[in-house]
Amino acid sequence: MTFRRLLCCLTVGAISLSACSGPERLADPSATARELVTEFLTILSTDEAPGLDDFLADGFQLQRADGTGATKTEYLANHAVVESFELGDKVSAVQSGDLLTVRWTVVVEEAVSGQQLSRQEAPRLSVFVRDDGEWRLLAHANFNLPA
Repeated sequence: MTFRRLLCCLTVGAISLSACSGPERLADPSATARELVTEFLTILSTDEAPGLDDFLADGFQLQRADGTGATKTEYLANHAVVESFELGDKVSAVQSGDLLTVRWTVVVEEAVSGQQLSRQEAPRLSVFVRDDGEWRLLAHANFNLPA
């Protein structure tokens, strides 16, 4: 067998093995989810929201309790500003391949378009996708009503 042919066989074998192994399974999806939602809220704690563009997946969609929504571009231009937050006791996550679906609650002091939202504990639903080895926020639903 020539060196070229051997190299080709090894490359094809490595690609096949990688494809068969599937996505990495998280040992504790809920613990990873808690870290991710904490990172999201921390990013939103400043007006500039450093890192928000990288944290959001390209196909990001947001749904608010008031019926409004936003794409990634729209959200980057007018994101919520979080003054403080405290996650609820339960963060529940389910992993399916490269998707992580998360149900969680939070008490948050935040404003959207200058309007203060309720400071009562409110549910959230978020979906993260693994992209190039990093988790990115793909979809987020916020059930916190204006104060």
